[in-house]
Amino acid sequence: MTTSAAPGTSTGLPSSAPDPAADRPTHHSRLALAAVCLGFFMILLDGSALNVALPAIERDVHGSISALQWVVNIYTIPLASVLLTAGSISDRWGARRLFVTALAAFTAASLLCALSPTLGTLIGARFLQGLAAGGLLPTTLAIIARTYADPTERAKAITVWGATGGMALVAGPIAGGFLTDLWGWRSIFFINVPVGLATLYLAQRHARETPRREARPDLPGQLTAIVALSALVAYLIEGGPLGWTSPITLGLLTLGIVAGVAFVAVEQRTEHPMLPLVVFRRAAFTASVSNGFAFQFGGYGMQFMLAIYVQQHWGLNALETGVHFLPFGISWVFGTIVLNRRMVGRGPRTLLWTGALASFVGAVLLLGVDGIATRPLFLIGTALAGLGCGVFSPSLNAAALLSIEPAYAGLGSGILNTARQVGMAMGVALLGSFIAMGDSLLGLRVSVGLVALCFLAIVVLSLRYVPRREATA
Repeated sequence: MTTSAAPGTSTGLPSSAPDPAADRPTHHSRLALAAVCLGFFMILLDGSALNVALPAIERDVHGSISALQWVVNIYTIPLASVLLTAGSISDRWGARRLFVTALAAFTAASLLCALSPTLGTLIGARFLQGLAAGGLLPTTLAIIARTYADPTERAKAITVWGATGGMALVAGPIAGGFLTDLWGWRSIFFINVPVGLATLYLAQRHARETPRREARPDLPGQLTAIVALSALVAYLIEGGPLGWTSPITLGLLTLGIVAGVAFVAVEQRTEHPMLPLVVFRRAAFTASVSNGFAFQFGGYGMQFMLAIYVQQHWGLNALETGVHFLPFGISWVFGTIVLNRRMVGRGPRTLLWTGALASFVGAVLLLGVDGIATRPLFLIGTALAGLGCGVFSPSLNAAALLSIEPAYAGLGSGILNTARQVGMAMGVALLGSFIAMGDSLLGLRVSVGLVALCFLAIVVLSLRYVPRREATA
């Protein structure tokens, strides 16, 4: 996971003078860190655990593959769409206040998901979950920055925060499979309720409020971005079952393009754009954002697509599917905690292209996956892909910050995080559509081929555009 500054902040640091008492870890600071890491863990665990439970949801509420894609993407779309605006709200309200509010909403939405009697209700509750997660995510690092004024202690805390994401990735498939087989898919959402309440208690008792400052929200930009993203993802999801040239899918594509053009026009003319387009004049920054999109499209889209395939065509249950993803998750964490930290002195450029190359080789191996007899190839390919992602993914933010002025550091991190979430939504949508093809094996090969191309694109863009020097921001 990336250790990016919170969107909506300039550097992730509080603007007021640091409190000397915050220079050293205390009981309160450790519990505040535990609160934000638990909140971050909930956001990520929910998605990775849900992937292995989707066939069980399909059987229970009788949904199609496209409906299952909506269960995933109706969470990711609002999360991606409100990240930049949530950073602005955090500036105006205070990060702690927004964290507590968003966490309470996420916990309540999780309960609604668990109690949903129909697929439509579940999708609506997942939408509310995504909105809450979009408010929660950008506050976590802002609270850490406020809690740990000393740069060394702050760096250690951010490392813990980043490792939390890796642990969620490992725990998600296993926990999702175990809970689904033992108590049903609803338990994945029920578990968020006690964890959310405990996290609320810790945050209210121990997290410190961040300084507040005035920041105007860009409502026209926000609305056009949501419409564009939602319409384009809907086009990718419904294109498979309805046909790519059907009036409905073409209408969604047209709406997405029109809204996208409107978004660009709004951002060029508004006085306080949520996405200043001037930052994309630097090819290195544009390449870094593209890398973030490709990473999430390939890494997370692959996990979704393969989880569906092995359950439908290998006859695995949810827990068995989670076990099959263990090499993927464990190697990801090993790449992050061990290899990335050993290689970090070589700079983000080296980490990006070497890690992405390993993931590319892993994806190429997955092209040979067919029936259950090819299980060893599946395990080796996913493990290699996960190892590469673990090596390069923490360096995505460092590469982006190298290519942008320090004054835009917080904004750059917010743009990168948004691109990553958009990549995840579109990866799940498009790869899920291919898996739903009549020829599922062809769909698998096309999907894995796209994943391989995503990792190869990161190799090429990093070698061509990412600066060689090490990040100092």
